[in-house]
Amino acid sequence: MTGSATHRWTCRAPTGVQVERALRRCDEIRALVEAHVTPERMLRYVRALSDAPAPSGVASLMRTPVLRALLEEDGALGGRLALEANYGGTGAAALATGSGAESGLWYIAHLDTISYLVHPAQGGRHPLVPFCYHLTGHGKRPAQALRYDLEAGAFVVVAEGVLLSDGDGPSFVPSGDEHLRPGDRVVPMAPFETGQNGLLTGHFDNAGGVAALALAAPVLAEIGSDAFLAMPDEEEGPAATGNQSISRGSARLLAAAPAPRFSVVVDMQQTAAEGNCGPDGAGVPGAGAVLSEFSSLARGAVTPPPLYSAVREFARNLDARGATVKETSNLYTSRSDDVSVMQRNSDIVLLGFPGADRHFDTAYPTAHLDDLVSLSRALVYMSALAAELEEEP
Repeated sequence: MTGSATHRWTCRAPTGVQVERALRRCDEIRALVEAHVTPERMLRYVRALSDAPAPSGVASLMRTPVLRALLEEDGALGGRLALEANYGGTGAAALATGSGAESGLWYIAHLDTISYLVHPAQGGRHPLVPFCYHLTGHGKRPAQALRYDLEAGAFVVVAEGVLLSDGDGPSFVPSGDEHLRPGDRVVPMAPFETGQNGLLTGHFDNAGGVAALALAAPVLAEIGSDAFLAMPDEEEGPAATGNQSISRGSARLLAAAPAPRFSVVVDMQQTAAEGNCGPDGAGVPGAGAVLSEFSSLARGAVTPPPLYSAVREFARNLDARGATVKETSNLYTSRSDDVSVMQRNSDIVLLGFPGADRHFDTAYPTAHLDDLVSLSRALVYMSALAAELEEEP
């Protein structure tokens, strides 16, 4: 629904007493959190989501059926938890517990993946227009060309091939003689694999974030926490100096809903080896979820200092509650849907998981199962802090 917010706002001067009360709330719900947010369930969700291509513009069409099937298999939908495939006509999928968007407590993880638009073939390959930040280094990556089939009412694979990145820019080289046309989308493909010690390979930007929200949602519903878990389309966008080339889907979403009061924006972030390091092993896959104060060197959201102090202290104490969160040094944290949220409210928490080669930079993307589990548990616990920091009536 559209309209002004009906909730109270986040207090402007949080205290340590409020953080301590929030941590006590976490102790009360810890058994529920750990019973539902397990490595086995996380693996099932992230595998299914990462194996489902989701080019920008059609992410909900491609991935919401997968998400619904996962939740229905767990018996999670119904009662206080609902899933909507096209919230307010914005193209965003959304899970809602209780009053949903009107609660003011928002979690946001974009649903789409990197993808490419096509130009006519030249010399046996189709030049591509990145609908994303093209970070793929020189070389070849397995890719598929997708086309919407009017007869089937669904996307179908019209060509297998490779995404070639070289001095002429990105292009698609089909393995056969297929010719692409306007409306087709090229997506790089990564086989899902489980490695030693919890390291995973797959297309995790941002299947990992969506899986974390999806596992947190039933627990939020069960503990009676009203929340809106949004999965917008078109977070990915072409490289540009301004913010408006990305996060288009969440901009539409925020125009169609009451303003949030407390938002947690979730995305795959660079690893320590890629420059996003911090104390105590922050950014090292397997060391925990990552918390950042600001994104894109302050071009994106900047968490207000009082709120960040409270979140920082809260997160530091979650390790003892089965959810490890490490603070990055913010040498570089990428922008995400925070660039749209910050136009409506500044009380934003940037929480993510470290993963390498998220845009197929030098190899297939990788992430760690333990970090995804910690992230999802931390999302549930964050509802306790949000409740304690709500202004008094």
